[in-house]
Amino acid sequence: MHHTPRRLVRLLALTAAALAGAGLAAGAAAPAFAAPAVARVTVSAPATVTAGDEFDVTVTLAGAADVFGYESVLAFDPTVAGYVDGSAVVTAGGYDAVETGTDTVDLVYTRLGTSPSLSGDIAFTLTFSAKAAGSTAFAVRSLSLVDPASAVTPLADAATSPAVSVTPAATPPTPPAPTPTPTPTAGAPAPGGSGDGGGTDPAGTGDPVTASQDDLASTGSDLTLYVIAAGVLVALGTLAALITFRRREGEAR
Repeated sequence: MHHTPRRLVRLLALTAAALAGAGLAAGAAAPAFAAPAVARVTVSAPATVTAGDEFDVTVTLAGAADVFGYESVLAFDPTVAGYVDGSAVVTAGGYDAVETGTDTVDLVYTRLGTSPSLSGDIAFTLTFSAKAAGSTAFAVRSLSLVDPASAVTPLADAATSPAVSVTPAATPPTPPAPTPTPTPTAGAPAPGGSGDGGGTDPAGTGDPVTASQDDLASTGSDLTLYVIAAGVLVALGTLAALITFRRREGEAR
């Protein structure tokens, strides 16, 4: 059997005192109230979430009647999900308190003062964070309904949500390793050349020139210089010979 926690007892006592202060119970016998009831309880949650994300779990008390307050204990797998502190959203016009356990969230709610009891569908929402890959259901382990006269009606194992599957967070792709720049080795040809030390044909044909052709071209250039120098020397010698000949001819005259 579910026992009302001391916190809820104090809360209901404060509510009864507020009602008495409003003159609804002062000096008279407490009015008779119908026992609070709900037609069914449902728990809704997303089917799939990603680790690291937050998601909502909503508990609905459908077809409620004469509910002035309630206490709900929601159980889950703490290795998969965790409650986000301060995230509870309840019906306006009341007071709520949340207490967390290792694998539970205990929510207490009550109307205040002369506020009327709730009927119809009553819902509250809690936010959880997906901690790690796995799955967990969210079960209303116990539910206690309170009427305006502070009478408690306990309900056990009220409802369970379908399992929520938590998938691992996507891992960013690893960028490819940079391609190393080749380092020239000793004796390697320069870019655009060949292994035999050749280059491009100086005539502009674009054909590769071998090392022997390069040497031949160099030798031809040197030979041309020698021929020119020799010609100059011959010319100078001839000129000197002519000058000498003319001087001697003049002297003979």
